Amino acid sequence: MKRPVLLIALLTLTVVGAASVAQAEPGLQSKLTAISGQGTGHVEVSPTAQGQGAVFVAEGAAAIHDALPNTTYIVQRAIDFTPNDGVCTIAPAPPAGWITLTTLTTSEGGAGAGHFERVSPPPGPSGFQFDIVFRVISTDGTQVLMSDCMTVTVK
Repeated sequence: MKRPVLLIALLTLTVVGAASVAQAEPGLQSKLTAISGQGTGHVEVSPTAQGQGAVFVAEGAAAIHDALPNTTYIVQRAIDFTPNDGVCTIAPAPPAGWITLTTLTTSEGGAGAGHFERVSPPPGPSGFQFDIVFRVISTDGTQVLMSDCMTVTVK
């Protein structure tokens, strides 16, 4: 009688442990801090393995609150190919410049969220690293929230 209960407990732990793998890796989550205007938030990104045809895929989400109500914001990212120096030096042109990932519109209370997926040629082979920074900017450019600089490793 004890063996089936133990087996069910082990299977439950295995399923719960496997479900947590889909979350962003440590270091790939950041607070969003207002550089101009108001608001705060959070952004996370989770790169997945390269698929058939050597495609780099990353999914993520940005959420803001205490921002301007009923306002449309653009979620963007920029990369720096000199990783692990703690500073995101943004090159002006793609693929390193600001790339729009999604938009979000805040509620009357000033909160909003958006999900994004980025599919592109890989910036390098498995193990290659680059730094990334995110910003959430109002369409009129007056409200800007920025993330910390984070280092991504290509899977």
